[in-house]
Amino acid sequence: MEQLRDSIESRLKVALPEDLGSSLMDGVVLCHLANHIRPRSVGSIHVPSPAVPKLSMAKCRRNVENFLDACRKIGVPESSLCSPYDIIQCRLQPVRATLRALVALDTRSLDRKREGPVSTPNPASSGVLVHILCLVLLFVAYSWSELT
Repeated sequence: MEQLRDSIESRLKVALPEDLGSSLMDGVVLCHLANHIRPRSVGSIHVPSPAVPKLSMAKCRRNVENFLDACRKIGVPESSLCSPYDIIQCRLQPVRATLRALVALDTRSLDRKREGPVSTPNPASSGVLVHILCLVLLFVAYSWSELT
């Protein structure tokens, strides 16, 4: 569990409370972790505010469901996913399996980044080429019209 705590804290640059389960049960930290691994994988996160410091159970459940949906999109196998009930009830063994699978996917993506960039066309440069081609065609059309 300490390794899991360290992994979350180092990625999100936060200090989690002593009771790891209670800090995960509202889904906020989990959603931020999913977004850290793949930006915008969780579209909306319900977070506590100074006016309402504790989320309702419905908002906690929505965060947890959004987190699990993001895990599926990122590529965590169904066999590694815990249930929303596991998270909300602080059943850390199944949650740990899900987080390990999620973090493992992040580690693999970091390894690919270290291998070097994949050659992909730059959309900005292709736009410049189209612009240049249009100018050349206009020049040819203008030159041809001057000759006739």
